[in-house]
Amino acid sequence: MRLLRPLLFALLLTLPFAAEAEQQTMLSLGDRTEQAQWNTIGLPPVTSLSNGIRIVTSQKGTLSRPLALSYGIDMVTVYYTSPRGASLSFIWRSQDSPAGKYLQIPITLRPSTVSTSIIVDLSAIGGWDPRASAIGFQIPAATDITFHGIELQGWSTGEQVVEAVKCFWTFDGLKAYSINFFWGPLLCSTPVSRANLYRNQPPIAHSGMRVIYVLLILGTASLAIRAWLQPDGRRGRRILFGTAALFSIFWIVLDIRMGAEFIATWTYDVRSYLREPVGKRTFRTINFLPDFAAAARGILADQPRYVLLAPTTDTFMNFMRYQTYPSLPVTPADGSGTTIWLVYERPDLSIGSGGQIMEDGLPISPPGQIIHEFMKGTFVFRTLPFTSPTSTKQP
Repeated sequence: MRLLRPLLFALLLTLPFAAEAEQQTMLSLGDRTEQAQWNTIGLPPVTSLSNGIRIVTSQKGTLSRPLALSYGIDMVTVYYTSPRGASLSFIWRSQDSPAGKYLQIPITLRPSTVSTSIIVDLSAIGGWDPRASAIGFQIPAATDITFHGIELQGWSTGEQVVEAVKCFWTFDGLKAYSINFFWGPLLCSTPVSRANLYRNQPPIAHSGMRVIYVLLILGTASLAIRAWLQPDGRRGRRILFGTAALFSIFWIVLDIRMGAEFIATWTYDVRSYLREPVGKRTFRTINFLPDFAAAARGILADQPRYVLLAPTTDTFMNFMRYQTYPSLPVTPADGSGTTIWLVYERPDLSIGSGGQIMEDGLPISPPGQIIHEFMKGTFVFRTLPFTSPTSTKQP
């Protein structure tokens, strides 16, 4: 019962934080009152529309507004329309910063003729002040954009703690490097950060080991202080055994966490690759490329080079270079004189009326024919022997 009292007391302290819920504010730029809150520096007069603020500028400038919310902001969603797209910077001013000094985050807006959105996850940005006193945008020259709205979201301390725990137990997706490398436990504070945790390399998050190291140091210090306050002469033994127990607990937790990720990865490989027959098995992000390479080896036996057309260059090219050696894969730009073209998972390619491989309506290969097709967009293509149109047959 004595051990449960500190835990119950800590739980009671966290109840007020857990009671707070996610809060959000929508700044609708089609509203006249909201439009009046925004100020420009260096920009031509903006156009006030019924659904937002349009900016067409040939010079760079700033669009900003003061901000005074009762909660911290962890995520911003920008709703916009931009026919050409734009590379902007989201800017903010901390409460203790001078009036004209802003920090900024570069963001890229894709072209769109209808209202679309982009999410800026501020919780993963170092130096972000959740209670910023002003926000806005640094707008470059040659920009045509209409801002429709800005949504500001914040999560309570309790919710952030829960998300950090969930993030700790969130595993990486199956990547090529997962065969011998894991990022390990990571910490984030919002659902958006957790959903996008492994989309960036390296992940935009803090290592969970930082917290573990801090807890180990604080725990060891606490054990040492408590043992030192005991009047008997068993202080050293208490410190030694207490520290060993503390390290063992964290060791077991980490072992369970990393072991669970390894087992999840291994189980997926067993189901999708080891238990499936040749031709139907897939391997992680390269799908059935191993079987495709094995089937192509016989065709490439007498070919010093071949052209490889795949979804991406690095991963697939490196894999095929290893699997088909000494026959080497090359790109179409370096494929002059090659006879075999291997096309893997490229359904956007087709064979034109002239017998050439077509990409975006343009031929990218000499005339030839498909000698083996595995599925749409995956086939082996052989070029036809070149015949000079001016050659004549001697009698």
